Amino acid sequence: MRNGNPAKLTSYSPFSAMILAVVTLLALGKGAAALTADDVLNKMPRERGTSYLDGIVEGLATARWIKDKPDGTGVNCIYDWYFQQPKNPVVDRIYALFGKYPDQQAGALMFVLLKEECGE
Repeated sequence: MRNGNPAKLTSYSPFSAMILAVVTLLALGKGAAALTADDVLNKMPRERGTSYLDGIVEGLATARWIKDKPDGTGVNCIYDWYFQQPKNPVVDRIYALFGKYPDQQAGALMFVLLKEECGE
């Protein structure tokens, strides 16, 4: 909040989000690559992997909100599904899918699950 007024996220455009993504990727350099499901399953402790999944979900939820605004149904579905309590059954389902497709990007697999749960 600034001057007692809440920030308006609606002032951002999909173009702004794309610019931010490109700048971020360029800043990371040539050695940066998306993590595979195998990386999350076998190269990270579960707590770190779950934090990585949290970040993927936040990114996909933000993209969904930008796509659907002002309708928050899709983003709310994503948050309700992923952050349900207890969270372990959701994470177990994600890890089971990652085990089936270890060479795929973790973000792409999360997109598939979220599309199945909440549509496009």
